[in-house]
Amino acid sequence: MRYVLAIVPILLIAGCAGSRVPAERADRGDGPRPSTGVSFSELWAKSEVFLKQGDEQFSRRDYVAARESYLQAIETAPESDWNPAVAEAYAQIARTYGIQGKYEEGRLWLAKAASAADSREPRTWSRYLGVRGRFEWQDEKDNEKAKATFIEMYDYCKEHKLFSRELDAAHMVAIVGTPEEQVEWALKAIEAAEKGGETGWLGPLWNNLGWTYEERGEYDKMLDALIQARKYHYETGSELSKLIADFGVGRAYWRNNFLDDARKWLTDAFERAKAAAEADPDNAEQAEWVGWGHVYIGDLLVSEGKPADGLKELQAGRPILVKAGIENWWPEALKELDDKIAKLAGDTDG
Repeated sequence: MRYVLAIVPILLIAGCAGSRVPAERADRGDGPRPSTGVSFSELWAKSEVFLKQGDEQFSRRDYVAARESYLQAIETAPESDWNPAVAEAYAQIARTYGIQGKYEEGRLWLAKAASAADSREPRTWSRYLGVRGRFEWQDEKDNEKAKATFIEMYDYCKEHKLFSRELDAAHMVAIVGTPEEQVEWALKAIEAAEKGGETGWLGPLWNNLGWTYEERGEYDKMLDALIQARKYHYETGSELSKLIADFGVGRAYWRNNFLDDARKWLTDAFERAKAAAEADPDNAEQAEWVGWGHVYIGDLLVSEGKPADGLKELQAGRPILVKAGIENWWPEALKELDDKIAKLAGDTDG
């Protein structure tokens, strides 16, 4: 399964090449605002703290808390026609709604971000492009439009030396592009991550490349890529990402018809997935991987010449994945699973 990185690098003004301080802000001076008695610089700093707090909560996938922090960044910001924290907060509020599938609410905030962002200010414009592209991809279902936005973001971030966001843009092109483009951009992102020492990106990037190779039927390359993904996930990832990496290696062994190796890796990962889900029953992501465990074991059983047993596993996995929302984020995979179940059911009935 592909990763869409939730982590948004926190880029402070001092770290952004090309940041500008316009005359409008300079003319205000640093005196207290009559309405609050608090100086411009104090309000500015407070707004930045809330923005950073929101980014940290977002990276932990606590989207409700992140949204509250972004709202606080907006509310505490000084009155100014140039405030990057506000523009970024607008964009990120839109993104929290998008992740939750609430696109109508998200578009209201994306429109605010479009008005507030400025292409002359790298941190706001790069953030806005990243969110706009995701809405074009997930809400509008327009991969070509999203790809153009992410390529624009990539070129812009490269020009302004925003390395983490440059990687994010390449990562997204590798997701929305054609299979050929996915390989090209994934390798480009991996090279950039290696040069920049961004090891936290390498697990997801190698992971997505591995699944792209699966779609292309290049199973030997799939195995190599997912072994690389596992290496980096075990260096920098969470327990869940390590589990997913092990599932990926097992799946790649299955694709290469190394069934004994596949059984070893998939069985171990499946047992860990079930234990983790039992320990944290409210964690939807943990439960999702129990569903994938059933599916992967089912495919393996079919390859081992046990179609009836395989069918039972596929049927057990389906409702778990439906509960996890697969119909919304990967309907093609659900259709493929349903077709597989129908074919096996017909064969075993016959």
